[in-house]
Amino acid sequence: MEKPELLLPVGTREMLEAAIHNGADAVYFGVPHWNARGRTEDFSFEDVGEMIRYARIRGVRTFLAMNVLVFERELQSLPEFLEKIIALEPDAFIIQDIGLARLIRAIAPNQEIHASTQMTLASAEAVNLASQLGFNRAVLARELSLKQIAAIKEATPLELEVFIHGALCVSYSGQCLTSENFGGRSANRGQCAQSCRLPYRIFVDGKEFTKTDAQYLFSTRDLCALPRLEDMQEIGVNSLKVEGRLKSPEYVAAVSRAYRKALDFHNGTYSDVILDQAQRGRGSIQSNGNLMDPVRGQSPLQDDSNYMRAQDDGNKRAQDDGNYKRGQGDGNNRAQDDGNYKRGQDDGLCASDMEPLQVLFSRGLGTGWLDGVNHQELVDGTFSNHHGEFLGTVRRIDRSGISVTREFAEGEEPGDFAPPRPGDGILFENPEFGVSIGGRLYGVQQIGSGSDLRLEFGRELNQSQIALGMKVYRNDSPTLEKELRHTFTDRELAKRIPVNMVLFGKIGEPLRLTVYDNDGHKVQIESETAIEAARNVGGNRVAETAHKELSALSSSAYGLQSLDIQVDTSAFIPGKVLRTLRQNAIAELDKERCRWKELNPSATQGRAFLDKIRSDSDKAAKRPEISILVRNPQQIEALAGLDIDNVVMDFDWGVKYDESLAQIREYGFKAGMATLRIHKPGENHYLKNILRLSPDFALVRSLGALAILRENGIPLKGDYSLNAANSASYDWLLNLGLDTLHPSWDLNSTQLFDLLQNIDGRRMEIALHQYMPAFHSEYCAFARALTTGRRFPECGKICTQHKVEILDHKGERHFLQSDAECRNTLFVGKPQSALKLLPRLQQAGVNCFRIELLDEAPDAVRRKVQTYAQAIRGKIEIETAIRLAGVQEKYGLSEGQLFNESTWQDRKK
Repeated sequence: MEKPELLLPVGTREMLEAAIHNGADAVYFGVPHWNARGRTEDFSFEDVGEMIRYARIRGVRTFLAMNVLVFERELQSLPEFLEKIIALEPDAFIIQDIGLARLIRAIAPNQEIHASTQMTLASAEAVNLASQLGFNRAVLARELSLKQIAAIKEATPLELEVFIHGALCVSYSGQCLTSENFGGRSANRGQCAQSCRLPYRIFVDGKEFTKTDAQYLFSTRDLCALPRLEDMQEIGVNSLKVEGRLKSPEYVAAVSRAYRKALDFHNGTYSDVILDQAQRGRGSIQSNGNLMDPVRGQSPLQDDSNYMRAQDDGNKRAQDDGNYKRGQGDGNNRAQDDGNYKRGQDDGLCASDMEPLQVLFSRGLGTGWLDGVNHQELVDGTFSNHHGEFLGTVRRIDRSGISVTREFAEGEEPGDFAPPRPGDGILFENPEFGVSIGGRLYGVQQIGSGSDLRLEFGRELNQSQIALGMKVYRNDSPTLEKELRHTFTDRELAKRIPVNMVLFGKIGEPLRLTVYDNDGHKVQIESETAIEAARNVGGNRVAETAHKELSALSSSAYGLQSLDIQVDTSAFIPGKVLRTLRQNAIAELDKERCRWKELNPSATQGRAFLDKIRSDSDKAAKRPEISILVRNPQQIEALAGLDIDNVVMDFDWGVKYDESLAQIREYGFKAGMATLRIHKPGENHYLKNILRLSPDFALVRSLGALAILRENGIPLKGDYSLNAANSASYDWLLNLGLDTLHPSWDLNSTQLFDLLQNIDGRRMEIALHQYMPAFHSEYCAFARALTTGRRFPECGKICTQHKVEILDHKGERHFLQSDAECRNTLFVGKPQSALKLLPRLQQAGVNCFRIELLDEAPDAVRRKVQTYAQAIRGKIEIETAIRLAGVQEKYGLSEGQLFNESTWQDRKK
């Protein structure tokens, strides 16, 4: 099996060094001014160039994250910028925007590009369609189980990248508009407001529901895939990705170190970084047949037992029912573990490896969706911030200290834990009463077998506030951070590329030094002067001097693996000559290792591409086309006799379409069916139903659905979830067979009209009225809050029995609904109206308009649709329509992001 790449996040220069010197195979960081983590350090072009060079010399690949949506005006100004950044020669770009991917390919056809998880690629059909853009790799959606990842791998030639550690988004990446709606900041523009980490209150059928501990209803635990690494390698996952560009260098060091060690264990290899960190650079010397042994040392984080690979390499170990098994049932149906990482598994890790993963930053570690859906384990619900390592519960309190009873999962023992250290931060918490108290640890004792701890504190901790039964966490450790920092700041522990040297010389000829690494790079340097004979042959120490001068590589990226001295024994070689040879050879080897393929980026080619795809719009007035999206069959009857054209059905789980389809056609309207926003392996039944019923058109919401439906003859319209934000994205998607396409909701009115200048407005559809989707999630908040069910059908289909509203921190209510695959969407309570833009949209050539309903009763449906239809047809004034529409809404009417012209800036910067 091919060993997968270990990919680490970089938000600062120190994080780069922490990743490289602790075992990363590749790193990713943001492009200046363009990346999906707006709060990370914004590197300069010079910074980026130097970081790429630093990593490439050390054999580490660099990926530049440009994973945001690009607006039209920005796209038109990007060719020169991209030419400059591509010239820095990164290994690849990580891209979300379809148009940006096309532009990069136009500027540099040989530039490697990776499809970001922001593209919401969750099926082989979606991945293969994206491959037509020239992507070399797809970063899969986090919501996939191991079985689903395996199914995709078997059906696509593209490399696959999977997240293995770090924070989980509760919403599908690229489909979350919560920050946009709640905070005026777009997650698709690198400005996530972390709305999922806020507290929410639940209202069921109009009454507040308090019988739940899930105050933080949408805050997921963090991902830790250590128990599933071998499964991923067996599947053939090419790259294992760690989240965390906003974390600390010490965090990056700890995560890189643990996963490097586990991967090496599963592959039966010894990592230079983990096992031999203080030994590197001490090569053997062969001088005319004499061999000298290198000096040995030990890493400060290496445990005393010295990590040795067990004879059972883990490939033959028994797996519990929660682990992926080839050829067996879907992860959604099989038994699961509790989702928390358990120490003591056959992964080669010890307590000191796992300790920092929890202490430095953790909201509780679990395997996320890799083992299938488990709503109860995915979200703890009692907190949303860093809590660290769970130690146990308070058993006894007295004047001398606090006794804590440790809690062990099945298969765990006291020896599987690293005990707290003096100076560590300890958190006591009672989530039921909202009590949190913390203090620094002065002393610690393990009681008995280690199942209990006695913690001692200074006077600054008010022990009177601590009660029996409180949960205890360790969430900070200065000692641990210092040790981890040592791994990437101590030159003796730096990653070294092994090099071999051959020193050759004859008296009367120049001295020649050949240096080569194990990757095929080789350089040869000659001295400027010829070698002279030594005057005192008996005192000649060529071998000793040569080793001393040529092994002095601590300021470089290299360590001497072997030195072969082939020099006349009577030769005299000054140390200065050897130093100069070494310095020049290392400089040349750096150049060789940095040598890159010819890319020849051309901004001119980029501009030619943009000019080619530009379209003009026919501004001649045409009869507007009005579509109504309904979410239950009862709303259809209210549309009878209204001046509309199309009705789109978007029904919940289990609702039949046959009768509704016939009813819509009976009323004289064209009938459409909306696909789901997500398409995953094994979910073609919904699309087959569309093909069976053969509606007049389908509203396509995912690349997977587009790939399947485009060849079947049904007219297609594209929705906002395809995230078309510029003319290059529009051009590609429309050419795949879409008749019209709704733009991304990330655009405000200025950006929308910029786009309309370069596309045919007749092929744009705009929703003039809709409830904006916030979260769109595989996680079911209905099941988590209202039941104990882990997944369907354990939940009892609770979503079909109650009307649930969510109250946010601003006191506004929002509607929670599920779709046909049990995925949840939180719809913003105030619908958004774009009626003010109607005249300008029509002047720009737009004549396809949509009104989206949610759960309105039939009488409200009729009044609302009639108001909008009359405004679109020009039968009532826009101001009158806005007033009438606002009166009809339960929680008022909003203009939403369309009229937001502000630009968010991070105050911390």
